Amino acid sequence: MQPEYLEIDGSHGEGGGSIVRAALSVSALTGKPVRIYNVRGGLRKPGANVVDLALLRILGSCTEAHIQCRYGDTDIFFAPKRQLRPFRDRFDLSNLAKGSAPGSVPLILQTVLVPLSRAGRISTVTLKGGTHVPYSPTYEYFENVALKAFEELGVYAWPSLTAAGYSPAGGGEVSLEIEPSQLNGFDFREPGALKSIHAWIVTSELPEHVRKRGVERLERLAHRDGLDIKIRALKPHASSPGAAVTIGAYMDAGYGGGQSLGHRGKPMEQVVEEAYEDFLEYLDSGCGVDRYLADHLVLPACLCHEPAVFTTARITSTLLTVAWVVKQFMPVRLTVHGKENESGEIRVEV
Repeated sequence: MQPEYLEIDGSHGEGGGSIVRAALSVSALTGKPVRIYNVRGGLRKPGANVVDLALLRILGSCTEAHIQCRYGDTDIFFAPKRQLRPFRDRFDLSNLAKGSAPGSVPLILQTVLVPLSRAGRISTVTLKGGTHVPYSPTYEYFENVALKAFEELGVYAWPSLTAAGYSPAGGGEVSLEIEPSQLNGFDFREPGALKSIHAWIVTSELPEHVRKRGVERLERLAHRDGLDIKIRALKPHASSPGAAVTIGAYMDAGYGGGQSLGHRGKPMEQVVEEAYEDFLEYLDSGCGVDRYLADHLVLPACLCHEPAVFTTARITSTLLTVAWVVKQFMPVRLTVHGKENESGEIRVEV
């Protein structure tokens, strides 16, 4: 007979992958079994995808969980049998579901970061898949924005990129070493002074002039707005052509950025302009973190046993959904002040 478990409606709120990612993370951390039904029920293509299967493999291995789910299933059952222990393994996301779109390696690593930081010993995760794919953080954002913010929370991890993987081919490879950590409370309400701005212009298997045009366009935009942006042009190995631009700001008490991906027929200048506009939304907001980072800070804010508060440039449906999921598992005093698609404040009191 299965133990009692929480039931989570996968079509709630954002109705996509954030429900699965949050529910599996909190289940692994608390030991509470969960059934997620209507998985990705708010999307055009419902059912468990490669990212979900990868999370089940990693978190299931760390907790010896009983798992019921296959690719495309609209129900996931996850029942941890023990406390989290370290994960040390490597696997190729393409082997989880033949013919599927490349799963996002940075998104998976960003999701397991907090659970594995509580595993008591060092974890090393190596994944092959997409490193620069739609609806996910780029590798450069993960390494240079997200992980920098998590260091402020007391979570330390070291990534390395062996190869980039673009959509639809995938084929990238990233390793992440995660130290056992003790989460700290944090205050990202007022970002304070701007310390520095960095940009990463990434091209693979493309002519040199493409990367050069991207650098020149960003330099002109920065000059127009009086910004000092430290630009790095990168050319990682990849099995297929691809391009991406990531821009990040380091504040006295905040982190944020913007990003954009290239594709066939899209000028490199447009990729730069989209990333720059995305970045300016954060920089001009006067908030502590951007909309991408905000939903990933909810769980550590609820686990640190100290006051935690941050402002974000935009309250997204993903943020609201993650907050709702966490509250199903944990008796936390978590409040979101503000309306969806506007700036706002997220506060956790102890």
